[in-house]
Amino acid sequence: MIATGADYRRLNAEGREQFENMGVYYAATAMEGQLCRNETVVIAGSGNSAGQAAMFLSDGAAKVLLVIRGKSIANKMSDYLARRVQARENIEILYQTEIRKMFGGKKLEQIELENTQTGERRMVRTPAAFSMIGAKPCTEWLPSEIERDDKGFIKTGTSVAGAPAWQESKHQPGPLETSLPGIFAAGDVRSGSVKRCAAAVGEGGMAIAGVQIRLASSS
Repeated sequence: MIATGADYRRLNAEGREQFENMGVYYAATAMEGQLCRNETVVIAGSGNSAGQAAMFLSDGAAKVLLVIRGKSIANKMSDYLARRVQARENIEILYQTEIRKMFGGKKLEQIELENTQTGERRMVRTPAAFSMIGAKPCTEWLPSEIERDDKGFIKTGTSVAGAPAWQESKHQPGPLETSLPGIFAAGDVRSGSVKRCAAAVGEGGMAIAGVQIRLASSS
């Protein structure tokens, strides 16, 4: 079973460390959506993951501030998604802007933003800042037979059904099984995973069950 995770790029903001998972998040799921309901939330990033998070959170949040370092979201975000983000009324895109500081008690309460072009700074009250500036899966050591997506995350399930090893097998790959039968992936290293600790633990349990089924069928 492969559960080597991923290295997430961290926001270079003063005070960030004390708010990890207490206001600073790396995935926008239903859980974070509830925390952000009727609040102002901040998302750092300009790629598809940032755009998708902005659209998802805007359904319940009062306002979503999409903070990007560059001058456009068209460079890294798909055209269709970029148009949707720009059209959503409660999403505001802050170009050439970075998060500088984070404040709060036990949880995140405020952040300070800086416009890198003008030097102007502003304070924003928010319970959540989402870092969508990229992640690098720990998969460099794997052989080429383990198929990965364009970002290096391990493919599993139906997406590997056409792999040579599976074409020679009498079985179909399980939901967490890789392009090599009997090899499973779980957690953040897996393509399409939710990127949450609880989800990774659940996937780990499912993968172990899958290993046991494969061992039983081969004995």
